[in-house]
Amino acid sequence: MLLPFLAAASIAQARTAVAVAPDYPDSVSWTYNAPSQKIADNNALKTCRQYMTNAGHAKLASTCKVMTRAKGPGYGAVVCGEKGCSWSVGYADKQVAVDSAWENCNKAGFVNCQESGIKSWYDDNWPVKRIASKAPKSNCRPKTRTIRCTSNCVNGDCIVTYENGCRLRVQVSPQFNPFNNQWVYPSPSC
Repeated sequence: MLLPFLAAASIAQARTAVAVAPDYPDSVSWTYNAPSQKIADNNALKTCRQYMTNAGHAKLASTCKVMTRAKGPGYGAVVCGEKGCSWSVGYADKQVAVDSAWENCNKAGFVNCQESGIKSWYDDNWPVKRIASKAPKSNCRPKTRTIRCTSNCVNGDCIVTYENGCRLRVQVSPQFNPFNNQWVYPSPSC
């Protein structure tokens, strides 16, 4: 399922492009987290063309084409078989993106779709709801033996508030939770 996300046009947004040379599935190339679609397209095409040149197919490098574009946050994945590659973009869960790309590869009849070494990525250069903060620029974190704090986080962007009233903005990276097979943002430590 693709998740709809709304964002202000004035804020930088992640763009993805997937390029491939027809009949050469190993040439599949992609760019993600690009600040514009033009940059994503150009980078994916450049990588595809470089692969074709390095593989001894320089005359066919110009056949590389952008096959899909995505403007949105989320996980993406590419799965290749003997006759071609499939991809998925914009999923909230990494495993769902991988499973979707694998299912698309099989449905397309690309034969012997890879079951390991599947390439995936996360577009995270997206605006998130920012928490209004009056966080000071200097570090006001208490220097006592016992430190207590609370945190308020949105997509890894957190404000940590200490008992002395100090508020600091911190970023946390998502971590994979093998128990529920999902990526989660942990609470920051005090």
